[in-house]
Amino acid sequence: MDALTRFELQKITRKRSFLAGIMIVILAALFLTNMMVAGTWIINEDGEKLKGLAAISLRKEYDRKHAGPLTVDKVAEAVKRHKKITYDPKNLNANKELTSEAYAKFEVMDEQMDNLLRFTFSPVKEYDYHVIEKLNSSSAQTFYQKRIEKIIDYLNYDYSYGNYSVNEKDFFIEMNKSIPVPFQMDYVTGWQKVFQSLRSFFLIISFVIAISLAPVFASEYQSGTDSVILSTRYGRNKIITAKFKASFIVTCGVTCIAIGTYTLLLLGSFGFYGADASVQMIDLLSPVPYTVFQTYLWVVFIGILACMLVGAVTLWLSSWMNSPFPVIIAMGIFLIGPLFIPASKSSLLFNQLMDLLPGNMFDGFKKVTGYGIIHVFGQIIPQYKFTIGFAIISIALLLPLTYHKFRKHQVT
Repeated sequence: MDALTRFELQKITRKRSFLAGIMIVILAALFLTNMMVAGTWIINEDGEKLKGLAAISLRKEYDRKHAGPLTVDKVAEAVKRHKKITYDPKNLNANKELTSEAYAKFEVMDEQMDNLLRFTFSPVKEYDYHVIEKLNSSSAQTFYQKRIEKIIDYLNYDYSYGNYSVNEKDFFIEMNKSIPVPFQMDYVTGWQKVFQSLRSFFLIISFVIAISLAPVFASEYQSGTDSVILSTRYGRNKIITAKFKASFIVTCGVTCIAIGTYTLLLLGSFGFYGADASVQMIDLLSPVPYTVFQTYLWVVFIGILACMLVGAVTLWLSSWMNSPFPVIIAMGIFLIGPLFIPASKSSLLFNQLMDLLPGNMFDGFKKVTGYGIIHVFGQIIPQYKFTIGFAIISIALLLPLTYHKFRKHQVT
């Protein structure tokens, strides 16, 4: 690292606002972890409600029993177990419903499998809890076929903002048919929890980045040091480049360390199992052939690029404004504002444009596992891949604009 970059890096990291931001990120990670651990509960075989770490341990024990390939034979066995329990009079009350005792003793341990069955065999856009009662071993053998049929129903659904074209439907059907089966099943609650609050955590990180980078150029105007910098030999080139380098080192460093801490805290509490499971164990209709860990890498990559885009926008605004404060206010509106704008029920284009704002980019899991697409020069591109390209191009365009704005600044 050259001396100029090191100097600019120290200017950013030694500010109280940066240190306060780091503390906020750490506290947010601890708060989110504690909230999700405390909110976890399960009923054990004795009918006792367990909470927190005890509940996590029991859920892990139950779901780990199903770890391995999700074969149709395994699905059929789950249906048989459910039938055996519900057909035994000892397990039923006067209304012919499963007693609480029987549910706690037999059904809770099979919840992961039973929920997969209910979701797969329920009509699209619905969740029929009792559909499992209508299944038998033969129908269970059609598990993967029913999943494809449900995807077709999803693609044929009538959406107010526009429906999928024939080519788009074929694109997604082929994607799903290319996914290796049987799926790999495992305990995935830890990874589910990581994805659950990742968007909110990325938003917190991005705001800390905006606060940290807002003074990079604006504080030079505010303090009057811009006249000194721009009159030096390297003031109109190397110093600006050093500011860019330092800013993106901070952006990438803070984001990676924060996300690493958040992930380790949650997986340390809920368990690291499930990284090699199919992502369909979290989102059954997902059209991508990724494992849970591969999906996590895609989601984090999108989040890091979105944070870098936030950094680039902050630097651009900083090069225009005479004080860091209005930069921070503008970035706060830029990040939080779109979250209060509801999705359009009539314009798909509007929704696609809104999804390209960093605050919505942070919802990476939904983008990677969803059915969003963009048409580019006649080609169908999954939304998450287009988002990556958009972020890279936007950063590449913003940096020269920022460079030339500060370089040509007229000193008064």
